[in-house]
Amino acid sequence: MAMGRHQTIRLHEAKGLPPSEAQIIDARFVEVRGERRTLWGRVKAGLQALLWAAVTGFLIPPAWVLIQLIGAMFAPL
Repeated sequence: MAMGRHQTIRLHEAKGLPPSEAQIIDARFVEVRGERRTLWGRVKAGLQALLWAAVTGFLIPPAWVLIQLIGAMFAPL
């Protein structure tokens, strides 16, 4: 089974014509930009952050009580 190449090959544009036996990579490059955040997108992100903060805040106390109960079960009498 052939292994992949571990070394990075840096591609750059060469001046002049390529040799006749050279392999030519023809690619079209497109710059991809993220969309600007709208006010509604920011509000949604803020509400999601608030939701996850609330979920975390409501789940930590019961988990702490459960840990204490388990610790009490294994504690010496």
